[in-house]
Amino acid sequence: EQWHDALQKLKGAEAVVICGRNEENGHRVAADLQQAGTKALYVAADLEQEADCRQIVRACDERFGRVDGLVNAAGLTTRGTLDDTSVELWDQIFRVNTRAPFILMQEAVRVMKREKISGSIVNVLSMSAHGGQPFITAYCASKGALATLTKNAAHALRFDHIRVNGLN
Repeated sequence: EQWHDALQKLKGAEAVVICGRNEENGHRVAADLQQAGTKALYVAADLEQEADCRQIVRACDERFGRVDGLVNAAGLTTRGTLDDTSVELWDQIFRVNTRAPFILMQEAVRVMKREKISGSIVNVLSMSAHGGQPFITAYCASKGALATLTKNAAHALRFDHIRVNGLN
């Protein structure tokens, strides 16, 4: 039901690139979008991998010749307190929740600037960035870092007419 609502909101978009690790679901969603009248491209990607992040934007650029907007909505919420969160889990959550949006923004902005597009970037944040629940320590910290990155990018890109907003 949630996906159906999101799909309805995408109707009218000329083209959409989606990504993810589950190829079956990705191709199904792309087909649903195309059936709704939107050009769609699925890119298989693991957001923990820098090359995969960069390839998502490259694939969009190659297929459509532009990037008008970017939504960073992926996020890991694996449980862990300050005491029991491993460094490996901390790093994994930061790779997906903070580093991937940074890389995706970097690549998307390069295309927007090249094409002189007044684009829009939306980062999905969380109220947990303000301290959050003790059982998702790394998640809260990663969303706090993403909130700061969002503000920094918004300030830096305003003269390029690229909006950067965060949604809690």
